[in-house]
Amino acid sequence: MEAKEKKKEPIYEKLAPGEILIISKDADGCLEVAENRNGEVKIRKVCPVEENE
Repeated sequence: MEAKEKKKEPIYEKLAPGEILIISKDADGCLEVAENRNGEVKIRKVCPVEENE
């Protein structure tokens, strides 16, 4: 029997609409996230905003 190769999709391709997946966090506290917006997956970087007291 031949072993069939399965096409592996990245986990973020399976996100439900409106769902967000954290991919990584850097030393500055910025997050790299994958987000499903209306069926289109967008990967972006989100950084915290410093609040002045």
